[in-house]
Amino acid sequence: MLVLLWLFSCGARADQLRFDFDFETARIVSAAVSTGDFNLPAGFCAGADARALIRKMRFKDCEALIARFKALRENKQWLEAATVLAPELSRPGFGKYAPLAAEVSRQLKEYVPPDLRAQLKVHFIFGSQSGGFAFDDVPDDVYVDMMRFTDATTQELAETVAHELFHAVQNHLMRPETLPTAAGAKEITGPLWLNHLLDQLVREGTAELFTHPIADRPSTPFSASKKLGIERNAKRIGGIRTLFETLGWRMLLVPPENEDAYDQIYGIMFYTDFDETAYDLGWLMISTIVAQDGKAAVAGLLKQPPKQFVLRYQAIAQKQGKLPLFSADFVKAVEALP
Repeated sequence: MLVLLWLFSCGARADQLRFDFDFETARIVSAAVSTGDFNLPAGFCAGADARALIRKMRFKDCEALIARFKALRENKQWLEAATVLAPELSRPGFGKYAPLAAEVSRQLKEYVPPDLRAQLKVHFIFGSQSGGFAFDDVPDDVYVDMMRFTDATTQELAETVAHELFHAVQNHLMRPETLPTAAGAKEITGPLWLNHLLDQLVREGTAELFTHPIADRPSTPFSASKKLGIERNAKRIGGIRTLFETLGWRMLLVPPENEDAYDQIYGIMFYTDFDETAYDLGWLMISTIVAQDGKAAVAGLLKQPPKQFVLRYQAIAQKQGKLPLFSADFVKAVEALP
């Protein structure tokens, strides 16, 4: 297994946060896609990365996963990506990706508490339907799909890796959630689902501190479309705030029956099909808080109930008078959350 270990220190004591980089699956699959040789190494299908890909894409088995890899050869964009990536990952030190760990470490230092101890792992994969993801039951493992980053600079790729790793950091800082186990009275389940929605806003908003900076730089082949999306959302941020508040009321007044039903509502603001508008709302909120309270406030907020994220932003925004505000009734409902 090709593994790159980086020791990250963000305080007086060293080696408090460790993360491993594993490029092996990205190398194997990109080589198979680029050459058309799908005789994958023995044990590939039983490996953690293959099982994660099957789970993420809800495939029946590894045969379906390999069929997905084969289909990538029919797409010119993904075939070109594999052809570029495979030889790069076969070079000593993973070629142009050698500086990646240092850049990720530099970015994480800005927001990770100096006393945090954790062992995290980044699985670099190829061929999923997402740029990055993780699973709640394996909180210290994150997955980044190199298929989507062959034209990214080291800084741009590092920003996505740091975003995903920060989700793992959040799992060490944030309080465990309580979700409804079954449908019930809205007075009971509604607050739990609203808390869950606010929790997701906190998670994506704070992680966006790493990926949002592309909006402040000139466009590159990788960043152009993302930069346009951020700019578009910035122009309609008042409506985005209103939409989020509307979803919040939906959680309270007509709570979803289960997580699948919640996901359909949540996705309106958090999925790429709808421009991930919640990401930019969350970034506006946390950047406003950081400007007022400093970067250390990020970790402090993660340790508190998610409602504090909304309440702190609202308090600052009211004083500034230029930022979109949540309605008084919604803020009152948020304040009443457990």
